[in-house]
Amino acid sequence: MNLVDESGWDVRVEERTVVVELGRRVILDDRESTRLYDAISTAVTRDVDRVLTLVDVEHPLTDALHDAVVRGAHAAAANGVTEWHVVAEHESKATALARELPGVETAVFADEHRARRQAACSP
Repeated sequence: MNLVDESGWDVRVEERTVVVELGRRVILDDRESTRLYDAISTAVTRDVDRVLTLVDVEHPLTDALHDAVVRGAHAAAANGVTEWHVVAEHESKATALARELPGVETAVFADEHRARRQAACSP
C-alpha cells in the first residue's frame, strides 16, 4: 500500500505495527530527516509491537535518511518495541539498514506480504 506523498515518505500505524514507507525518490535534507524521525518516535509511543519499514529507494540511502531511521530504532527500543522488519526489493539494501538498527530484533524480507504475514504470527 503506497501512501507516500510529495515528501517521499510516510509513517502510519496499522493495527499494532508502525509502517515506515520510504518511497522511490525520497531524498531527505536535515529538516526532512528530523520530520521523519519525529514521526517515527511519535508513532512508537503508541501501543505497538513492531516496525515495518518498506524501502523502495532508488539510490543508496543518504546519511540523513539513514540517521533518521537509526534514531527511530533507538526511540522504538526505548518504548518497548522489539521487532523491526525491513522490506526491500534488493535485500542487500535492507540488510545494510537492518544491520545498523540498535536495540531491536531485525528481519529482512524481499516481499512485503511475507513480512506482514510474519508480523501477524509474532506474539
